Amino acid sequence: MYYFSFDWQKWLKKILRVIGNTGLNVFILYWCGAVFYDGPFGQANLWNALLAIVWLTAMALAWRKLQLRWQQVVSVFALSLVVIIPWSFIQPSNDKQWAQGFEKTGHVTIEGDLVTFHNFRDFDYTKEGVVNPVWTSRQVHLSKLKGMDIFHDRFLGNLMAHPILSYDFGDDGHICLSIETRREVGEKFTPVAGLYKVFELQYIFASEEDIVRVRTNIRKEPVFLYKSAVNIDEVRELFISSVKVQNELLVKPQFYNVINANCTTSIRNQIPKDRQSPFDIRMLVNGLLDKYLYEKGSIVSQGLSYKELRDRCQIDKAAQVAHDDPEFSKRVREGRPGQE
Repeated sequence: MYYFSFDWQKWLKKILRVIGNTGLNVFILYWCGAVFYDGPFGQANLWNALLAIVWLTAMALAWRKLQLRWQQVVSVFALSLVVIIPWSFIQPSNDKQWAQGFEKTGHVTIEGDLVTFHNFRDFDYTKEGVVNPVWTSRQVHLSKLKGMDIFHDRFLGNLMAHPILSYDFGDDGHICLSIETRREVGEKFTPVAGLYKVFELQYIFASEEDIVRVRTNIRKEPVFLYKSAVNIDEVRELFISSVKVQNELLVKPQFYNVINANCTTSIRNQIPKDRQSPFDIRMLVNGLLDKYLYEKGSIVSQGLSYKELRDRCQIDKAAQVAHDDPEFSKRVREGRPGQE
């Protein structure tokens, strides 16, 4: 008769070794990326790539050639500090050669009931995509704030999207908030670069004719418009906190981060911790963020299934028809669930 003998200590050691090696490899690869994206020769260029390869090779040699574990650990630690220390001194700035659409740093003043947006973005676009950049001032009355809509730009389908908040100030109009990577001339957004100190974080208050139309009509991206089911007190609180963050960025810029300071998690960070919803992966891989909001009851559904609601809320075709319509905001809302 044979008896099965399970050496749990042996297997535990193997599991811990795998976890440790995996963690070490992730750690090394992350800081290798920091050399590539934030290295001394500029962002993501050939010289930084070569420097990253040299650093990674030194790491591999130290781990493979040194015999004693303490020597390996000390070598990896020392080589890590060579990257981590200078990287930690890289600071965000509002003073760079910004790409079009990011040139101005906005701020907001509130005097009693009157809210004034400075460097408010109101770009105009021809159907052919010619841009007329307009930075202006805009005023609304806080007492007229009556609701909020959410534009959901699924520019990478189910993988990644860009939510835009639109505050409804009644006859004062709609004010959009778009939380974006503030990019320099020649920079392009990539999710991997967003893990490093490549982009600054920017809160842009803008008109719907600008921030929505550039996505629906110029970039031809699928955009959906949902009515928020959040109560007006929480909408007002979110608006005030958004103003506060934009004003803070004017004097103390921050880096965008694809994990903890992106277009979705930045909004979550504004909500008091005791009222934050449990983390959901769709806050990062946010192409299906609208489905998450639907499941939470945070958007008006009028009893429709998620698929039916999404079909009813897609606005890009209507936006293209209303390209030059002075009532653009009204046109894209016609027939959408929850809209007046």
